[in-house]
Amino acid sequence: MAAPVDTGRRRLLRGAVAATAATLPLFSIAQGAPGAGVLRLGYIGPGKKPAAATGWALRQGLLQRELAPLGFKEVVTRNFPNGPDLNEAFISGVLDVGIYGDTPAVVARSRGLDARLIGFDTVGMNVWLLTPRDGVHSVRELEGQAIGVARGSYMHRYVLGLLKEHGLQKSVKVIHMFPRDGEAALDQRSIAAFAAQIDVGPLLASRGYPVIDEADRHPTLRGTSVIVASSKLLATAAGLPAAWTRARRAAIAEMRADSAAYYAFHAEVSGFPLEAVKASHPLSQYPEAAYPAEGLGLIEEVKKFLLAEKLVTQDFALGQWQWAPREGTEG
Repeated sequence: MAAPVDTGRRRLLRGAVAATAATLPLFSIAQGAPGAGVLRLGYIGPGKKPAAATGWALRQGLLQRELAPLGFKEVVTRNFPNGPDLNEAFISGVLDVGIYGDTPAVVARSRGLDARLIGFDTVGMNVWLLTPRDGVHSVRELEGQAIGVARGSYMHRYVLGLLKEHGLQKSVKVIHMFPRDGEAALDQRSIAAFAAQIDVGPLLASRGYPVIDEADRHPTLRGTSVIVASSKLLATAAGLPAAWTRARRAAIAEMRADSAAYYAFHAEVSGFPLEAVKASHPLSQYPEAAYPAEGLGLIEEVKKFLLAEKLVTQDFALGQWQWAPREGTEG
């Protein structure tokens, strides 16, 4: 039987915003040093370009058109394997805007990251809990075994919340594991289950790995993808949040008008099969509003959970994190 892991799993999330700048990739060398007219955008995933509404807005030039009047001539992008790594980049000052999961974003805000929430890119992201072939058949059967999940991610919060619902917090070992390593671990049976995010979950399911639970069955454990901008940037470009929202609205209208073109683009840039992309990204998850009620509600659930589990200690009001329209140009 695995040893209790309450301390270990807290340590995983508490390390999510450690400022270890020495481990960061050379973003300025790889993507161009920061300078006048350059906006540096970070996002999560293996894709060569961002997807979702912001990604489509970039592809179609909609975001660039909205940012041009603010003095931005170029948007350079950088992908990160997970939210904690993106947080490190923010802390080190090598990002202007980041799009990533709600859990690492809330952890960073609670720990004093000087950045503001300017919108949501996706609301209601699912998680798939998969097992080895011929593995356990229920969450209850995970007692005494190990689950793999990327630390500090929205999937991590789902796992901890799920274990709490079943009273398994102290009897299931939670192991940090990058998404790219999940399938091999399932094949080797070194874990009893793997919590996979969007794209990865449906892909693994299509390869025959059983799904024993999903975040969609626990609405408050679903994730969101938030758009966060540095306060330093906003001090000089107060109109950026409204411009971003306008670009996303225009992109969503195009995506709805020609969903086949959008999904083909998403599959191309993400590298995932079309069917996995469609299963992971229903267009209904892309909100037109900067601050949809459902998204704000899920952020409150994230905060409540992290505070209750003592994974963060400092609460904050969402209204103080959001960029209010009066602070910039109404969009």
